[in-house]
Amino acid sequence: MRSDLDGVVSVFIWPCTGTVQLPAGSRGGVRQVARNRWRSIMSIGFLRKRGAAWIVAATVLALVDILGGAALAQTPDGWERKMVGKDDVKLEIFERGSGRTVLMHPSLGRPAQDFEMLGNAVAKAGYHVVLINPRGIGGSTGPMDKATLNDLGNDVWMVADELDVDRAFVLGQNYGTRVSRAVSWLKPDRVIGLMLLACGGEVEPDAATWKVFWSMYDPDLSPEEHRKAVASSMFAPGNDPTPFLTGWHQKTAQLQKDAAMRTDFKPMMKGGTAPALVIQGLEDKIAPPQNAFDFATSRPNAWLVAFPDMGHAMLPEHPTQIADTVISFLNHTK
Repeated sequence: MRSDLDGVVSVFIWPCTGTVQLPAGSRGGVRQVARNRWRSIMSIGFLRKRGAAWIVAATVLALVDILGGAALAQTPDGWERKMVGKDDVKLEIFERGSGRTVLMHPSLGRPAQDFEMLGNAVAKAGYHVVLINPRGIGGSTGPMDKATLNDLGNDVWMVADELDVDRAFVLGQNYGTRVSRAVSWLKPDRVIGLMLLACGGEVEPDAATWKVFWSMYDPDLSPEEHRKAVASSMFAPGNDPTPFLTGWHQKTAQLQKDAAMRTDFKPMMKGGTAPALVIQGLEDKIAPPQNAFDFATSRPNAWLVAFPDMGHAMLPEHPTQIADTVISFLNHTK
């Protein structure tokens, strides 16, 4: 399948009116290219103004060492664990830092602890970070038999309300981007900025790719079969899948999928009106990069940052670059 992102090393779509500042790892000069033509880029590839959006492409430093990110069964070091709830929904959260709040929702059947490294970096940069375990993961509980993305989005607002947070940044990874878009769509006036790590939903992978993906959740797979499925579905070729060999919640993943199937996602696809950042892996088989390009070019106030050598797992593949990009977006979004 052809993608408009073919050959792009890193792409930014940045709404700005002043000096464009690029995250660490970018360098080079500029040149213009045609509206829908994305060329292979060795340094900064192009700069073009379209309405309020500046499109900038930039190189990325070589992939840093793969760092840990395996799901933890306990409270991450330096974080405060809390239980918050309303009615029959009780959610386990982890807090760290002070400043403007960043609410983080994990991927399909994955725990909040996946965000530990990113959360540490964001908290160190001067933000109040809240990692949320969704219903059915960790200490979190709540009915899922009739739940929709609207309900899961309202869970995030319940967390904000219980913490007396009026406005917040919202970040989701993979399936969490669907929940985060629901969050932003439900109460757009309360969202400072929306951050999506991968951006699926329209252009789907083929049936064979889906088959391997769902096999990751099969408890009957041998350790070697599971490792191969995780490596194929979640990681770019050659990247170490070890960080994601644990932490899978098979039953919850199926219930989350069912919640999405019960939801009319089309109205919330663009995630409300807040400024948005999409971070996309160019080797992502599950959320093909064309989705990210379509999202960013069809709504105002969007950044699009695409990394090579990064698949669907993202966080353990490019931890430093992802953190730098998220923090840059936070710092520039008022």
